[in-house]
Amino acid sequence: MTDARPGVIDFRSFEPYYVQLTRILLKDLETNRAEGHLLPSEADLCAQYSVSRTVVRQALADLEREGLVLKIKGKGTFVTGRKMDTSFIQDTLGFHESMVKAGHVVHSRILKLSTEPSSVETARLLEIGVGEPVVRFDRVRSVDGRPVQVVRASMPAKLFPGLIDLDMTDRSLYQVFRDTYGVRAASGHRGIEAVALSRQDADLLGVPRGTLGLRMYSVTRSSDDVVFEHFIAYYRGDSFRFELEIGARSAL
Repeated sequence: MTDARPGVIDFRSFEPYYVQLTRILLKDLETNRAEGHLLPSEADLCAQYSVSRTVVRQALADLEREGLVLKIKGKGTFVTGRKMDTSFIQDTLGFHESMVKAGHVVHSRILKLSTEPSSVETARLLEIGVGEPVVRFDRVRSVDGRPVQVVRASMPAKLFPGLIDLDMTDRSLYQVFRDTYGVRAASGHRGIEAVALSRQDADLLGVPRGTLGLRMYSVTRSSDDVVFEHFIAYYRGDSFRFELEIGARSAL
């Protein structure tokens, strides 16, 4: 007869101890632990469940792979919540519309919305002359009440007259492009890489400094093949999982 009590390792079961502990900790996360909560230390978990440190580490590693906890060296293991899936990297929806479509509530805190001369690098990316006016639009996005993205975008000012005078709080930029300016995203390039978040971005996202994050860079073209936006976005690495669809090309 096995011990089926919740929160107890069944040492007579053939099920590996770390699998049982993972299930117990997952239940605890779902019912008792808020985001940002510090979990008991490995030594405390060993004592609480009468298992070895190896078992505890395997269970915590499983939870970390799922994005449910984040282990920070010298500080402990923290509850993060479940990762959000997004496929907006590969379609023409912006972040706001992609998240809303998935059933999330999105809020934007505007850091900057102004016009400035383009730098050499910005001019190259937007395919405009150096020094031409560009709209800079920087903001922090929160999803379901949690800050998850810092994005800094640049657009040719000549394409979007009056944009800096609009109230862009909690609005989809791509929807404004379409509805107000008749500009629709048709193609472009996006890339992702892992980075250590800067002090500024970590503070904006409410995570410890030095936390690993995801950096996305993007150049987007309209149906007229005109570059109308470039952005760099930083995501909390514990919050997002990007999913891509791939297909085989026909042989030439």
